[in-house]
Amino acid sequence: MEISWKRNFYTLWCAELFAIIGFHAVQPFLAYYIQEFDVENLEEALLWSGYMGSVAGFAMALSAPIWGAVADRFGRKSMVVRSMVGGGLTVFFMAYADTVTELLIARMLQGALAGTVTACITMVSTTTPKQHLGYAMGMMQGAFLLGAALGPLAGGPFIEAYGYQAIFLVSGAMVVAAGFAVQLLVSEEFTKSQPEEKDASASGGSLDGFMADTKRLLRLKPFFITVLSLVLIQFAYGVIMPVVPLFLQQLAGHAEIITEAGFIFSLMSLTGALSSALMGGWTERIGVKRMLFWGLLSTAVFLAFQGSAQSVLTFAVLQVMGGLATGAVRPVANTITTYVVSEEDRGKAFGIMTSASALGWALGPSMGGYLGSTTGFRSVFYATALLFLGVAFWTRWAMRELVLQAPSTPHRRVGQSIGGRIRSLWGR
Repeated sequence: MEISWKRNFYTLWCAELFAIIGFHAVQPFLAYYIQEFDVENLEEALLWSGYMGSVAGFAMALSAPIWGAVADRFGRKSMVVRSMVGGGLTVFFMAYADTVTELLIARMLQGALAGTVTACITMVSTTTPKQHLGYAMGMMQGAFLLGAALGPLAGGPFIEAYGYQAIFLVSGAMVVAAGFAVQLLVSEEFTKSQPEEKDASASGGSLDGFMADTKRLLRLKPFFITVLSLVLIQFAYGVIMPVVPLFLQQLAGHAEIITEAGFIFSLMSLTGALSSALMGGWTERIGVKRMLFWGLLSTAVFLAFQGSAQSVLTFAVLQVMGGLATGAVRPVANTITTYVVSEEDRGKAFGIMTSASALGWALGPSMGGYLGSTTGFRSVFYATALLFLGVAFWTRWAMRELVLQAPSTPHRRVGQSIGGRIRSLWGR
């Protein structure tokens, strides 16, 4: 019986939305949770927050290519289930941390075992018809950002009402449940490619094969530039990440603002989700290179204004507006990869991209924590704005000669609206 790609896609979309809600009901508040331990002030909390972002990033950087190669050999569905169940269990562990060091270890395990975003993108990219890839990638990115919006909105009030341990237990259960839903409801007809059947050791079955595949993919100039751009972009995002919740607390006069912070993070992610879904459908018309450049440039401008904010309200408005730029930037790398990497290599390609992304993310938070604790929180916003400005012009220069086209996309579909795409999908 033929497997419906639409059923798989929308099931994955819902499961990933549920999982991301679980993760983001707790992650934005870790900077506040750290202060429940033996931490003296906001500067020390910022340092620990930076460490946690870095260890999770390094763990993901090391594990992502391995999981990508495993997905290409044993199937993508099993990797989606692994990422959700494994990631959910690490959230459970956080509920029982007695010291900030134990919390740090739990974050490291989460970085190694989770990776639901890459797992879902890989499966969607290999089960969705090529003419619908732009739509599917934009919608999946929308699911990530929508989950990141709903999670903090629910998590903040829940923490204030029931405490941190309760939110960790409930969130972990949500993520694990999403993994079981994928196992029960998603179907996959997976067969290994012929070269792998003949010689598994030469195509990812061994360390030498894995390194050979990595080198082969990185020789593709568009893919190499995409990977390098992703490292720089994620590094810049990582620098500012640990500062935002604590800067909010500083603007509020060190008051308890968990619910307010959750609302702000929620609005920012919701704006990014809407932007991502809309931009995913318009990528073919605008062009991925132009989309990336203007998204990065806009992010730099918003960050510079955020660093000058004098009140929680002003900062909140600028954060929400910055979500528009974030939503425009993040789907582009995934879309470029589907253009330049063959279907049978996408598991490895997305694994490499996740590793590169995690490497940039791993380097950023510790630097942002150190910079903010020594020179002040505002300086981190200005430094990150300069980083995004530099990355914007570098990517524009590096991609100037690249010709990127959607694979086998009929011309009439390029200008089609999101609503038209959804109607055509349900009608097929």
